[in-house]
Amino acid sequence: MTLTRLTPQQAAERAGVSRGTVMNAIKDSSLSAFRDNRNRWQIPVEELSIWMSERSDIATVSVDSSLPPRAEGNLIRIAVLEAELKSKDQRISDLEHDRDSWKEQAQSLARRRPRRWWPF
Repeated sequence: MTLTRLTPQQAAERAGVSRGTVMNAIKDSSLSAFRDNRNRWQIPVEELSIWMSERSDIATVSVDSSLPPRAEGNLIRIAVLEAELKSKDQRISDLEHDRDSWKEQAQSLARRRPRRWWPF
């Protein structure tokens, strides 16, 4: 039987990441998912494949086989952390842009002449 939809846990196992990483990807809309009738997340297999290919910088880390196993694990962990840092930097940039636009809107509203609210 071939699954066409996966739970976040199944998607995480298939992608080789944690469930939290999958949930964060759903939250920031980089991974498309929907809720079923029982209010559980369902992830189409095709969407997971697309998301995994976009994250290929993590999945295709080349590891020198002459290194001890612990060093290989550290290289992979470093690559994962660098990718997470990159996504966090992008998120910070987006939030700063939103903050600046809200600040500009607030300042423009503050510059307007105040209206009288009393009727006399």
